[in-house]
Amino acid sequence: MRSPFFVGGRPSGRTRSGGRKEISAKMKTPENQDMGPVYAVLREKAREIAGRLPVADFYRVHGSAIERSRETLQGNALLADVFTLVRQSIENDFGHGLTHARKVARDAGALMLIECEGIGMVPAAAERNLILVQAAGLLHDMRRKERHHAKAGAAFARQALAVFDLTPREVDFVCYAIRNHEAFQRVQPPPRPEATLMSDCLYDADKFRWGPDNFTDTLWDMVTFYNPPLAVFVARYPGGMRKLEEIKSTFRSDTGKRYGPQMIDFGVRIGRELMNVIRTEFTHLI
Repeated sequence: MRSPFFVGGRPSGRTRSGGRKEISAKMKTPENQDMGPVYAVLREKAREIAGRLPVADFYRVHGSAIERSRETLQGNALLADVFTLVRQSIENDFGHGLTHARKVARDAGALMLIECEGIGMVPAAAERNLILVQAAGLLHDMRRKERHHAKAGAAFARQALAVFDLTPREVDFVCYAIRNHEAFQRVQPPPRPEATLMSDCLYDADKFRWGPDNFTDTLWDMVTFYNPPLAVFVARYPGGMRKLEEIKSTFRSDTGKRYGPQMIDFGVRIGRELMNVIRTEFTHLI
């Protein structure tokens, strides 16, 4: 997941390689100011707005599935080994570090439990699918900084999982899910029809983060890194809001289709109110 406000390009403020552009100390134009304090205030404003929203229906209705997913994520030995691998290797790239990976794994697991129950899958198979989709959730952003990060992440996962107690079929399913989690990309054909469910659950859990999480965390990690002038941030804002609206129609699982759009609507509400704050309190910077 990349914040929709930074899909399709990079704002000014850092070079593509990651180093800050040289800025003369004599230049005092707004474009060259450290915008960190401004974005820190906006982040807190966004979190205040998010705090006034009700609990999303997914978490309210399916609390038992979420709790079971959380318990499995914390207590399963295989997942503990996967988590250790992730913790040793993952970088907190724009909010896509351990916290993001755990949230995605938790929600993907809950989605899997709900979907498996809905189709009458036998408990043992559902439990195994729960573990596998959580492994995919933990691993899905391991190559986040690469241009085709989903494809690169799937290749990394295939190599990393070779030493785990997984069958070739299970590794195929996990890697397929990771390969297909990126937004607005063509979905690759599954190695077997059953792999689609795992892919759908991972995708939807990742896109849940485009709701309030985008405005409480991800967006600010990005602007802190790039330090764009507020005018540039505001110029990109309408495009980001459009991406939020577009993502609502892309949820894939039945459960994701039912609950995902509400989470995105919550994000849209935060975004609209935050823009009112910007235009009211920071108009001198835009």
